[in-house]
Amino acid sequence: MSRTSGARIIAAIFVVVFLIVIFRNEESAGTALLPYLPVLPSQRLSKPSSLLQAWIQDRTVLSEKSWKKSVELRDQMAKQHPDNPKVPFFPTDFLRFPFTIWDFFPATWTCPHDIQRVGRLGDGGKWVCGMNIYEGLPAPTAMQENVEIREAPIKAQEGLVIYSFGINAESSFEAEMLERVPSARIWGYDFSVDAWGPQIAAAYRDRTFFKKVGLGKEDKHESSPPFWTLPSLMKENNHTYIDILKIDIEGSEYDALDTMMDAFDNTRSASGNSVLPIGQVMIELHLGDGVHFDSRDAGSNVDFERFRNWWERLERMGMRPVWMEINLFAVTLGNSKSDPRCTEYVWVNAKDERSVLWKL
Repeated sequence: MSRTSGARIIAAIFVVVFLIVIFRNEESAGTALLPYLPVLPSQRLSKPSSLLQAWIQDRTVLSEKSWKKSVELRDQMAKQHPDNPKVPFFPTDFLRFPFTIWDFFPATWTCPHDIQRVGRLGDGGKWVCGMNIYEGLPAPTAMQENVEIREAPIKAQEGLVIYSFGINAESSFEAEMLERVPSARIWGYDFSVDAWGPQIAAAYRDRTFFKKVGLGKEDKHESSPPFWTLPSLMKENNHTYIDILKIDIEGSEYDALDTMMDAFDNTRSASGNSVLPIGQVMIELHLGDGVHFDSRDAGSNVDFERFRNWWERLERMGMRPVWMEINLFAVTLGNSKSDPRCTEYVWVNAKDERSVLWKL
């Protein structure tokens, strides 16, 4: 046998062994050939490796460090403006103060899982931290066996609990969540429409619940339109926890979440942290423009001091920004709202032991 032929045989054997190792590592879903590079948990996994858990914890520590640095910079930048704490949202002297309000609140806490866009592109779709985790959750038994609820009732807190406020006939986000997450059940609320948008297929309607009410600061159930607070809705539904909260209520989000924080201000996690019973929030924040075009435009009353105090209270209760997307819809229309006054944020509750995002 020539040296060339021998070398080819050795090379072929090496390739075969290499492929076998790859496939074995892929099937075991532990770590690949490089043990220091963990893989994300797949739906086939029953228990992710301890290495992956340690990696998630390390990333969480680094994210917290990055977020704390941004909080320090926020304070420094605000103090540089002579109008602090009433800093203008959009300073007119941009050469001296080159920032907008959104620069004070960047998304500096990194989601340790995948982050995917769910729903249509543009207005209506939302970014979700840990979509692969949600997809891997088992559905309650009644859902798996496709039996009537009255025969095998699903407990209130079973499955992935999602609340959606502000529907406006656009339910592409909810439709995709129902399709991709077998355990998802969604409660929707909007006083301006009569039902979900047409995007939700009939096959998934039994996992949705709709009520024509608004989300408010106070319970006004007999008013027209009626308003409910978030704690009252949770109590009515026998929920003690919301996995995903989606909010787009045209400026009323400040008062609504104030009430939520008031209700759970004394609630402590196992580690002693004051936390909200919410795993993740997709929210559009509205600033208004100083003129009440709509009676619901509560954001018109928000200034920098109010916004910052509200935001930092949420941070103290565990919320961290992992994604932001400035909504340029009003700017594009070319009307009087020339500044980007609406921004989509995604917050995760980094201090919450109940979140499925941290139960790997």
